[in-house]
Amino acid sequence: MTNNKPTEILFFPSREVRVVPKGWPHPQSADEPVPVLFEDMPGVEGLTAEQTEIAAYETSTYGTPLSPFFPNTPQGRLQLIEYCAENCTTWGYEKAGGEAWAAILFGKGAVVDKDGVVIANDN
Repeated sequence: MTNNKPTEILFFPSREVRVVPKGWPHPQSADEPVPVLFEDMPGVEGLTAEQTEIAAYETSTYGTPLSPFFPNTPQGRLQLIEYCAENCTTWGYEKAGGEAWAAILFGKGAVVDKDGVVIANDN
């Protein structure tokens, strides 16, 4: 018996964007970043986008940065996606392109328009 239903592939990325105050250094021990839980990250309430930065973090342990920090702007989001596509893995040793990273970091259906603006599908 064959099933003609489309196959749905479930993907549980252990990657997320974290927003921090501009210039905040992620804690280090020797040359390694110290894991920081999301709830232990510095607060950004009341800060404008210009006063914050973004980075990709892994969440399979307690949270260490996968990328440097980028400006919290459309161009910075594009730079983060490009950095991750070039330098980061999605899981284990698996890599992905920019479209996949846009979806992983900014939501299902996220795209990058011709001006480099990341448009997230928040539905």
